[in-house]
Amino acid sequence: MKLIHLEMHNFRQYTSSSLDFTEGVTGIVGPNGAGKTTILEAIGWSLYGSKALRGRSDTVRAHAAVGGSKAMVKLDFELAGTHYQVERSITASSISNAVLNVDGRALRSGTKEVDEAVIKLLGMDHQAFFTSFFTAQKELEFMASMDPRGRAAAISRMLGYDRLTKAREQSNADRLGLDREIAGLEKGLPNPEELKERKKNAQAALEKANELLAAAEADQKKSQQTLEKLKPLKEASDQKAKRAEEISHRLEIDNTDATRLLAQIAKYKEELKALGLKRDEYDKIKTRLAGFRKEAEELKKQEELARFESDRQRLTAQIDVLKNDIDELAKQAKTLSNAGQAQTRAQAALQAAETTLAQTETKIQACRGDRIALQNSLQTKIKHLNEQSSELESKKNRILQEGPQGKCPTCERPLADELQTVIANFDAQLAEIAARIKETDQQSLAAKGDGEELTELIAARDALATQIETLRAEKSNADSDVKEYNRLLADHSDKSAKLTPLQEKLSGLPVGFDEKLYQQLQDLKQSLQPDRDKYYALKGELERQSAVETELAGLNEQYKIRKSEIEKSEAAQSELKFSKEDHEKLCADFEAASNQLNTSKMNVEKQRGEVKTAGAILAEVDREESEYRSKHSMLKTKRSERLHLETLTKSFDKLRADLNHRIRPELESIASELLAELTDGRYNTLEISESYSAMIRDDGELKPVISGGEDDIVNLALRLAVSQMIADRAGQSYSLLVLDEVFGSLDETRRDNVVGLLQNLKNRFDQIIVITHIESIHDMVDSCLWVEFDEQKKTSQLIDRSMSIDTIGAGLLPPSE
Repeated sequence: MKLIHLEMHNFRQYTSSSLDFTEGVTGIVGPNGAGKTTILEAIGWSLYGSKALRGRSDTVRAHAAVGGSKAMVKLDFELAGTHYQVERSITASSISNAVLNVDGRALRSGTKEVDEAVIKLLGMDHQAFFTSFFTAQKELEFMASMDPRGRAAAISRMLGYDRLTKAREQSNADRLGLDREIAGLEKGLPNPEELKERKKNAQAALEKANELLAAAEADQKKSQQTLEKLKPLKEASDQKAKRAEEISHRLEIDNTDATRLLAQIAKYKEELKALGLKRDEYDKIKTRLAGFRKEAEELKKQEELARFESDRQRLTAQIDVLKNDIDELAKQAKTLSNAGQAQTRAQAALQAAETTLAQTETKIQACRGDRIALQNSLQTKIKHLNEQSSELESKKNRILQEGPQGKCPTCERPLADELQTVIANFDAQLAEIAARIKETDQQSLAAKGDGEELTELIAARDALATQIETLRAEKSNADSDVKEYNRLLADHSDKSAKLTPLQEKLSGLPVGFDEKLYQQLQDLKQSLQPDRDKYYALKGELERQSAVETELAGLNEQYKIRKSEIEKSEAAQSELKFSKEDHEKLCADFEAASNQLNTSKMNVEKQRGEVKTAGAILAEVDREESEYRSKHSMLKTKRSERLHLETLTKSFDKLRADLNHRIRPELESIASELLAELTDGRYNTLEISESYSAMIRDDGELKPVISGGEDDIVNLALRLAVSQMIADRAGQSYSLLVLDEVFGSLDETRRDNVVGLLQNLKNRFDQIIVITHIESIHDMVDSCLWVEFDEQKKTSQLIDRSMSIDTIGAGLLPPSE
């Protein structure tokens, strides 16, 4: 198998990277955690799917993936001269897909189909694939850290012999399971003789139960015949009893109704007599009240006028109040008639004062700005003079330090006798600058005060502010007077508008109300009120007289009908000739026959239950016999299966021992060839003891591996030999070697030796890929790629530093022009 090209898009920390695999020794270098091993994971995922992942499938997609973009890995490889390409992807919603192409044509599609096709194509599952072509540091040193038995087991496991062990363990576990099943079956088998005796007893019990059931059924038949003879006699007697009961009940109801009707007839006759007396009293009161009809009509008229009189008084009072309010509003409005003019004058004076205040404030700000600018100018001048003084003082001190040999600051000649003159000149300049600084300080101090002009402006501003406050108060008072004046005018207009409708309504009311006459008529009405109440009460009662007379006639008719019904019922009762004593005797005989029949039926059901129980017991015995035969047959089968598994377990033990015996010679042969190639022929024989300790034969003599360098060579040869044995068993050529972090425990010298030894294997392996965090190996391999991790973006990228090419996003691109 030969790797050609790998592309990764949104896979783990790789957003978009690709790399070409070349022949020879290739180094992939990067710090721990940068994403080197992720490249191997991408190769495994492309070939074998989720089984080759570290974690779940939903963790594959890069965190930096944009939007709904999918994670995708594409691997091109060559096998037996044929070019294959496998592409595997997973979407943001965790939907997986895979495609396997051969020479540009789709061979399989779908994750399950591609998984099966790759296993069949390579002849190995993902475990065998990684064990064959990939070697990590812990696998390179596996023989050094184990005891003899552990080394044998590790090699056996790497070669896949652990599947044989698992099969043997499963076979033995199945045998132990059968042992438990057989023990359970043997324990649960019943005694066959005891079953035979129980069946005989069950058959006898069933025969006895059938005999008792036949006797019970005969007794039931006899009771049934007796009951059937009594049944028609009882039914006829029941009909007579029912008819007699109906007639008796009817008579009882009719007699009760007749008595009730007689009582009601007597009650209504008494009520008619009382109504006759009330009629006489009603006529007398009616005649007396008729004499006051004229007074009643006059009272009704005065009551109507009295209602309008109250309206007149109410309207008159409202009109008087409105007139008073209108007069008062007119007086108040007159006192405020000049409020508008006063408001105008106050507004004009306030605006003029505010304008003058704004102008004064502007002058104050301008004056202060000028004084601040003057102060800043003076401070700048003082700073400049101080700097000049410091510079002159520095020059003076430097010249004094150098003495007569010092150079003139102007002509660069030695000062000699001119030293004092130059120093005196410096002192004069310094004194002049000090005087100017003093003068400027005094000017700055004077500029810090407000000054006469600014003081006058501030006083004028304060006076204007006080004047404005007074004017604002006057303006506010004028505004209030105008508002009050407008309110008074509005109220005056509103009340004047309400007065006219009230006056018109008052003039339209009727007249003629007589208070004295109205009171006299009210007194007369009050004195006649008892007669009126009595009149209306009697009138209401007399209205019922006709209804009572009608009701009485109806009751008399109902009484006649009820008497006729009573006579008919008594005649029917006499014709029926029913004997209660004979009926009760017949019912007692029928009930006794029914009870006897029920007893017989219960006895039959009881005997049927006994038959059913005896039959069930016999059926259970038959079932136990059948179960005994079935379990006995199953027991024979299980014993045969157990013998088969015991034989199979022993065969697995013999096969495993035979295969383990063959491992060492084959491992010695392949490891010796590799050792010869690794050491360039210096060592050509590697022997492995029964404890799987490796020894080198040098000049015909065996010697143990002592030096660290020899130990590295031997471990590498053994590990590669195991990988080749795995590949040979899978039917694959062993042309690819991937070493993942195998230099971690080696010092620099031993590491350089191992890398150098790998160069000797290029005639055996077309491709050797070394993954490491040690950058120093880049000069010792044929080609090298660097893996770098961006901490801010949390992404990895592949870089070929030899060409200064950044492969992020497009793989190894040609260099930019």
